[in-house]
Amino acid sequence: MMKILTVDNTPYELDTVPDEIDDIRYCVIDAGDKNEVDIFFLPLIFLESFYAPAIWLNVGDYQLQVPMDWSIMICDEDFNEIEIIPLTSINNRDFKAVCMNPMVDSTLKNLDISITNIFQDVKWYFPKLKHGHILSIPLENKKEPLCAFFVKEHAKVCNLEIGDLI
Repeated sequence: MMKILTVDNTPYELDTVPDEIDDIRYCVIDAGDKNEVDIFFLPLIFLESFYAPAIWLNVGDYQLQVPMDWSIMICDEDFNEIEIIPLTSINNRDFKAVCMNPMVDSTLKNLDISITNIFQDVKWYFPKLKHGHILSIPLENKKEPLCAFFVKEHAKVCNLEIGDLI
């Protein structure tokens, strides 16, 4: 059950997208160019559908399932550095996920990440992401949800600093 953050600051479940939809826009951090990092809401025009293994994650007290070959935005406890690492690299290591709601304020949280399970052959629906786009995925099912940030191809994202996000 994957969600995206919409322009009205609510989560939208991608497993239930109808054949025809009104104007739905989803939140990404565009980190393709270090000098032009910004938050955008892109129209949901095309969904990719694919089968891939899934990782069931705990991010703080929240649980979510994401494709195993994706990466997550992490930081240290003091928010000195932001990195994007593959999800397969976080097992039994003391990483913290960068979390915030990009529409509410610039307060960053760092939440513990752990893998609780792995599933084979899960069907996924995701917006088609451009190179350098980091997807905001809501952790809560409410208005103004806290979000974590995931990317399909972390090599296409520039190095980020805290000042790029706040």
